[in-house]
Amino acid sequence: MLSFSVQAQTTQEGASLRDRYEQGKRLYEQRKYEQAIEIFRPLSRQEQSNPYVEYASYYFGLSALKSGQYDLAKNMFLQIISKHSKWDKLGEINYWLANTYFRMGDYNQAMGLVEEIKKSQLSTELKEDVAVMKEYFLEQATSEELKRMLKQYPTDMMVAEQLVKNMSVMLYDADERLLMDSLVQAFDIDMASLGAVSKEASVKKEAYQVAVLLPFLHKNLSPDARQQGNQFILDLYKGIKMAAEDLKQEGINVYVHAYDTERSGEKTHELLSRKEMELMDVFIGPLYADPIQEVTQYTREHQKYMFNPLSINPAVIGENPFSYLMRPSLITEGRRAAQFAIDSLGKNNAVVITSKSGQDSMRVSSFVKAFEEGGKRNAIILEEDNFNRERIGELVEMLNELGEDNLIYVASGKDLIISNTVSAVVMAEHKVPVIGSEEWLEVSTISYDQLEGFEEYLISPSYIDPSNEKFKDFKERYRKRFYEIPNKYTYVGYDLMAYIGNMLDRYGVYFQEFYTQKDKINSLFYSGYDYFNANDNQLVPIVKYEEAQLKQVDVRP
Repeated sequence: MLSFSVQAQTTQEGASLRDRYEQGKRLYEQRKYEQAIEIFRPLSRQEQSNPYVEYASYYFGLSALKSGQYDLAKNMFLQIISKHSKWDKLGEINYWLANTYFRMGDYNQAMGLVEEIKKSQLSTELKEDVAVMKEYFLEQATSEELKRMLKQYPTDMMVAEQLVKNMSVMLYDADERLLMDSLVQAFDIDMASLGAVSKEASVKKEAYQVAVLLPFLHKNLSPDARQQGNQFILDLYKGIKMAAEDLKQEGINVYVHAYDTERSGEKTHELLSRKEMELMDVFIGPLYADPIQEVTQYTREHQKYMFNPLSINPAVIGENPFSYLMRPSLITEGRRAAQFAIDSLGKNNAVVITSKSGQDSMRVSSFVKAFEEGGKRNAIILEEDNFNRERIGELVEMLNELGEDNLIYVASGKDLIISNTVSAVVMAEHKVPVIGSEEWLEVSTISYDQLEGFEEYLISPSYIDPSNEKFKDFKERYRKRFYEIPNKYTYVGYDLMAYIGNMLDRYGVYFQEFYTQKDKINSLFYSGYDYFNANDNQLVPIVKYEEAQLKQVDVRP
């Protein structure tokens, strides 16, 4: 009777263990991981009558992993390896332990386990699963994490390929580009197969699609109005369309598709969700903050270029390596002004006149950094929010005291600051050179006679040489077609579209990758395009008013 009683109790305990184990598995399959952990916790303890200890521990670890309790999962998997070293499932345990380390960001331990599994006698299927897992987590790693991994595993092809892929979609950086090129050569990496942005991945087509996303506000357009409220948008688009037509005459098939963003991020998001957008090769626009944010996200995800035809604000580029400014940014302008002051004017001191606006501050910081580099030169910054007669007099006195080894850089586009600076310079004893911007040409209180009366230099990305034959031809054709004179927006639209079309035809969809340090691309109207290691145009023309006309005096990047 005693023997029968013990046997019955043992059977009952076995049934109870089995029932709890099955219950835990059901909870795991139902993704109720917290409840599953509580069932598996006691079953994972080593007991003489417990045949489920290994599997209970295994599912305990998986439940912890899938509920995000990585430390708990790691400890359980390590415990299994330590206590059940002869279990035939240790290969899978190592797989899940590596998975846990990857999720914890401990790439050193994870990669060590991956290498261990790769060299083991485990099944080919498990090794293939490990390779897929490794590829997945490498795609999540940052470039800095990948660099550390590559230092530890210098022959790992998968790490090298992912690092190259990461760097190919970063904003241009000379050191990163050198590293990427060296890895491509050392590992013989096929950039096209990676789907990475590169010369090798730049596909040429018989025809290209360009999406123009601008605030046409078509609902507000009036057929009877001679000038619309957003006329500059329509003029810009006319130039784009006319360039596409001229390209077709040259055998370059570029089809333009116009979309009205309505200045709305929500509307732009709806436009981008259309299936046809996947067929677009290049995006022109948009112009306003919310639409820009939507298109920035889309072009980054889909690796397509976007060009802003009007902005000079580097914030438009942001962290998007596929976003470009047709014009030099404010930062590039400031740096170029400093280079011109040093190389061409040979001055050691500068008076920087500015307002407190954010855009002006970009020009100022860029100029001062470049001008004072090496500690040889000095810049004085004057913020002029209330530039009245008294301040003009004080500025005249300052210029007289500073002497001739000086220049003035006007980093503001505000009319009052520009006109009052001109007045102070004219009244000063010493005729110091002044560097300004093309905004000066739009200030009604400044005459061309005044500009010719002192040594002024204007940063003018929009400068067009009036003797340019292509410019004169376009102007005449436009006048005959539309019975009006084209304006600066029409020129911008035409030139940008001509540039994009010719570059697509010459190099394919990733044409910006073909810039070299020596080369610049000619423009039909302007000084040209240069995007070497940059996302804004590095060509910054400087003009001077003399002999009753503007003349270009410098155009170096």
